[in-house]
Amino acid sequence: MKSESNQSQNRLLAAYSGITMPMAAMGMPIAVYLPRFYSEGMGLSLATVGLIFTLARMWDVVTDPLMGMAIDRFDTRWGRRKHWVAFSIPILMLSVWMVFLPNPDLVTPAYLMFWLLILYIGYTMLVISHLSWGAELSTNYDERSRLFGWREIFTIAGMTIVLAIPAFLELNGQSDQTTKVASMGWFCLVLFPILVVPLLIWVPDTKRSTDASTLPWQQAIKLIIHNRVLWRLLVADLMTGLGTAVSGALYIFFAANYFDLPEHASIALLFYFLASFIAMPVWLKLAYALGKDNALKVALVYAVSINLGVIPFAEAGNALVLWVFTILFGVAFGAAPTLLRSMMADLTDQDELQSGEKRAGLFFALLTTTSKAGAAFGAGLSFAILELAFGFTPGAANSPAALQGLLMTYTIGFALPMFAAYLALLRYPLSRTRHETIVAQLKAKQLRKDDLV
Repeated sequence: MKSESNQSQNRLLAAYSGITMPMAAMGMPIAVYLPRFYSEGMGLSLATVGLIFTLARMWDVVTDPLMGMAIDRFDTRWGRRKHWVAFSIPILMLSVWMVFLPNPDLVTPAYLMFWLLILYIGYTMLVISHLSWGAELSTNYDERSRLFGWREIFTIAGMTIVLAIPAFLELNGQSDQTTKVASMGWFCLVLFPILVVPLLIWVPDTKRSTDASTLPWQQAIKLIIHNRVLWRLLVADLMTGLGTAVSGALYIFFAANYFDLPEHASIALLFYFLASFIAMPVWLKLAYALGKDNALKVALVYAVSINLGVIPFAEAGNALVLWVFTILFGVAFGAAPTLLRSMMADLTDQDELQSGEKRAGLFFALLTTTSKAGAAFGAGLSFAILELAFGFTPGAANSPAALQGLLMTYTIGFALPMFAAYLALLRYPLSRTRHETIVAQLKAKQLRKDDLV
């Protein structure tokens, strides 16, 4: 990336990042709309839906590392990553059709569980190959932040656009959940095949080196187990995923039930992502100036402060508080996924220096596993607490105690895991200077190999 012109770099970044629009447009409704759609709209109980989404996510704990190792080891004449991306698209399109546009007569807990598992398999294949591909496009500390920043900007754009669809439908008097969810599904079905084409054509991919060393699996696992920096990132990602999932799963309930402003919920959420989209360059500049870990810690403290700060001001019918909170809260949304992925890409260089292998697929598989586990626990745990501890019932008149439980679950359920993520990043050792030293050592090692050939 470094030697290319600015225009060529931007085209490459856009071609690489574009596929994240339908990825995000698919993932956001899964967290925000589908649990409510399958509970209220399809007649499944809230606890059942929460359990299904939790189990489907936890299945990824098994599939993600296996997929990561397969992606690292099996390449083709097209490269290491392209064929995996190409394989994932038809799997995703079929499962999106079945999950977002279901036949109500066929919907059962088993139906939802099966198609969610298929959807997550396709998503796992796509996201791990895409992230590990990005880690290999550049080894520069700041360029990686830029690359993953572009990726997150396209991700947020996908979320924003797909949220605009139900907002537009509501403004035109079509507020039923089936129409909203189906429209979001169609958005993904159209964009997946269109945006995968520039990725496969324009973004360069590399083949696995024929002289790449292969560690015995016992030694490879040992390196991972004893990699303390890796565990810091995984804990931080697990906690940010947990907090974000609680917020995402409960936001519609928070706006519609606690604030009693259901007509504002989708539109306010749209502006949440618009605020995140606008703020992304600020987080990137902060990462350039302070380092990725310090910029992320600033973002975490900010998000927790905004989240807890809404508690004394939240009240039914207060649209001003809802809108101000939503927009300010949205500012921090993109920081954690961007910077954690860029930090993981840097860590793969350190691992390559120690192991002699390029294992970006495995490392990003572990990162997506923790992210999904956090999302699974966040949705399932928050729904269970709401229903079992506070007696909250979606689509019904709830008691003041149940609504207060919704407020506390939403705010504290976000703040506690985010604070845990902050603690995991204290005294983070892989700084810009340390990473530059690692890259220099890798280049010197490659030069010695080339001299021997």
